[in-house]
Amino acid sequence: MDLEVRYASPYTWPIRWVEYEWWRGVEMYRSNEDVARRVYRALKTPTDNSPRTDPILAFHFKGKEDYIMLRCNKAPELSIKGKDQTAGEVKFFAYSDFSEYSEADVLFKLKEEILLVELYRKGAIEAQSFKSWGEFERWLETLDENGVQISLKLPCLVYAAVRNQAPSMQNFIVESIKKALKTGLD
Repeated sequence: MDLEVRYASPYTWPIRWVEYEWWRGVEMYRSNEDVARRVYRALKTPTDNSPRTDPILAFHFKGKEDYIMLRCNKAPELSIKGKDQTAGEVKFFAYSDFSEYSEADVLFKLKEEILLVELYRKGAIEAQSFKSWGEFERWLETLDENGVQISLKLPCLVYAAVRNQAPSMQNFIVESIKKALKTGLD
């Protein structure tokens, strides 16, 4: 594998090092859309277009009974849940503990007051929790925006490939994939 290293000038480090240093300390996520896009692209399978399996994040804050829920999809949805509200019930933003902030910037203005960030279990997504914005942000950096690991995508991709094939062709494709996986592991 050839690795191309370019220099900004003969007196500087390679650009990749300079870019890394330049980005250190810069906020990578500046909007709800940035966060939602990263989570959505990393955790949703390509053929899953059901809004019922969209990843959902809950943000809990010090001194606030209400918490913020962010549904991560192509058009992120921010909603407020009150302490004693049942599933499906949401609170108007204007009547919540967050009324003095705008929906667009509330997460970022209060990120130092975050006590807990939860990723709810949905479909193939496992539940996770983070004790601070920094811990949550480090987790975001581990996500691959190219999508879900192939082990989770494979059933969806196989189904899409064989959906319109005759049954014998479906069996052939599935058995071929199984054989390739077994021989690849040995």
